[in-house]
Amino acid sequence: MSGDSAQDSRAVLARLAEADRRSRAQESLVPATMVKEEDWQGLAFVLDGVKVISAMNEIRELLPYPESVTRVPGTKSWMLGLANIRGELLPIVDLQQFIGGGAVMVNDQSRVLVIRNRGASTGLLVSSVLGMRHLPVSKQIADAHFDGSLGRYVYDVFGLDDGVWPVFSMAALANDEHFMAAAS
Repeated sequence: MSGDSAQDSRAVLARLAEADRRSRAQESLVPATMVKEEDWQGLAFVLDGVKVISAMNEIRELLPYPESVTRVPGTKSWMLGLANIRGELLPIVDLQQFIGGGAVMVNDQSRVLVIRNRGASTGLLVSSVLGMRHLPVSKQIADAHFDGSLGRYVYDVFGLDDGVWPVFSMAALANDEHFMAAAS
């Protein structure tokens, strides 16, 4: 190996070592908002005035309220009807009304959360979506119990500085016999 190429190699290695040293020195300055492996990820939304969150893997899609929803005769009031979404019929349910609250007043903030269970999709109308949240697993409240009609769908609770966040289980909802019986 010639002297020049050995010297070039040492210079490159020195620059790499210096870059590594500077990177490690900056590590403590990385914002705390970065996602950590131990964070739990969910989509936050409002349900009858309560901020709740559902696991990201339980929600397949987030849509604006469809322009046209066709009412299905003989169904309960919370079963709003069917919407044509990209050529597929999607049942639209007013989730707030289903759990015993008032009907959602559809506006620009209203959203439809699409869930899938047993090969079928359902759209759940909610008054607003607050966005994706990363919650530290260390903030889970052990053996928490949530009262009311919402309680039977809450399987976990997080206690954060901005309040208590119940975790709403879309799987529990989809498997509820009352939810499966939309006929009047």
